[in-house]
This record gives sequence, C-alpha cells and structure tokens, in this order.
Amino acid sequence: MAVAHATERNHIYVWQAPVRLAHWVHVAAMLVLAVTGYYIGRPFIVAAGDVATQNVMATMRTMHAVAAMFLGVSWITRAYWAVVGNRYARLSGLLPLTRRRWRDFWRMAAYYIFLSSRRPEYLGHNPIAGLSYFLLYLLVFLEGITGLALYAEYFPGGLMYTLFGWVWALGANNNIVRMVHHLLMWVFLAFFLLHLYLAVLNDLIEGSGVNSSIITGYKN
Repeated sequence: MAVAHATERNHIYVWQAPVRLAHWVHVAAMLVLAVTGYYIGRPFIVAAGDVATQNVMATMRTMHAVAAMFLGVSWITRAYWAVVGNRYARLSGLLPLTRRRWRDFWRMAAYYIFLSSRRPEYLGHNPIAGLSYFLLYLLVFLEGITGLALYAEYFPGGLMYTLFGWVWALGANNNIVRMVHHLLMWVFLAFFLLHLYLAVLNDLIEGSGVNSSIITGYKN
C-alpha cells in the first residue's frame, strides 16, 4: 500500500497545459524584450555606415515588437486561466483570500527569513509566491501599457495614439514613461533571478519536483 501511495503522489496533476505554456512563453519573451529593449535604449552595436546601424536598430525594434505580442497573448491566456483553470491556477490559488492562506502567508514569511524551520505545505503556489506572481502580472500589464504608449509616440494622431496617448498625460513627459518602462525591466530581471533561486532551493529541500512540474504538469 505504501508503494501505491507513493506512486499516486508522483502523479498529482497541478499545472495545466495553458499555464505551463504561458510560463515558458513569458520566460522567452521577457528575455528577448530585456535584451532588445536595453539595446533600443542604449545602442551598443555600432555597424559600419549609418544604413547598417539603422538596420540593426530596426531589427531590434522588430524583435521587441514581436516578443511583446507573444507576451501579450500569453498574459491574456494566463489571466483567462486564472478564472477557468483548476484550483491551482485560479486567483483563489494565488491570493491570500482565505483565513488559512493569510495565516500561512505570515508562516511562510517567517520561514523565508529564517525565523521558523517549519513551512506550510502547498501543492500549488504558497501564499507569498501566489501574491508575488499576481503582482508580477500587474507589473507586466503596466510594462505593456507604457510600451504601447512609447510605440504610439511614433504615430501621433493614429489609432495607437488614440488608444494609449492618455499615458503621456499621466506621465507628464516622455522621460517619466520611458523611465518607468526601463526600470520595470530591471525589476523583472531581479524577480527572475530570485524566482530561479527559490525554485531550485525548494526542489532540493522538498523534493517535490517543482522544477520538472512546470514541464510535465505533475508534482510529487
């Protein structure tokens, strides 16, 4: 019976296919956006001749725009799955909306800052991880809005400017909008490094297969 129980635990389906796909599209798209976005803000490739240099910039802008579209589609997919997905994917599995998750939020915080050696067990996202991912998605939305506003700047009077020109009024000037867009890139990179560290650490401590689960969907 113990063997059967262990086998059953190794086949708990947690992350559905749309969640896993959205995760990896997010990773790939945001890495491309970070590299191309940094180049657009601070060109570090000087090609021979003005035309060649302009071609490099045009390529970077195109890659940036395509990656942004992929990120936007995956963001919408994940947001939709937060409503229709399984209990691990829904908002209730992310936010500390219940008394238990709110209590475990502080217990998890105590564990992370080494005030406690015990941690609440969750197959899905623990309350701190869930809230951090929710906030991350809000920041991705803000990044997208500021990016669309920057793109619309090149088409004054066009449809894009009509839809997103209001961002300039909120930002007072284009420097603020650009600064917010640029700073968020560094926030995402810092989050990526922290997320990777905690995922590897948790997998080593728990042995729950948290890293392989985002590929297969199954956790221990």
